[in-house]
Amino acid sequence: MSNNLPTGTEAGVCNDIIRRQRLGISKYGTTVAENPLGLREWLVHAYEETLDQAIYLKRAIEEIDRWLTKNP
Repeated sequence: MSNNLPTGTEAGVCNDIIRRQRLGISKYGTTVAENPLGLREWLVHAYEETLDQAIYLKRAIEEIDRWLTKNP
């Protein structure tokens, strides 16, 4: 890798970050670095997103379990 650009999974994550930043700027009109929220507000946002992630993970696990039950 002579150009030092990420490839594979890492490149996918980088592209996702770019996409999310563009979406955030479009939605909120600012970047995270420029957003004036205080530390507590950032932590609340992170906490709420973590709760959402737990719900998504649980739902995916339930779907896999249903599939495994039907396809032993």
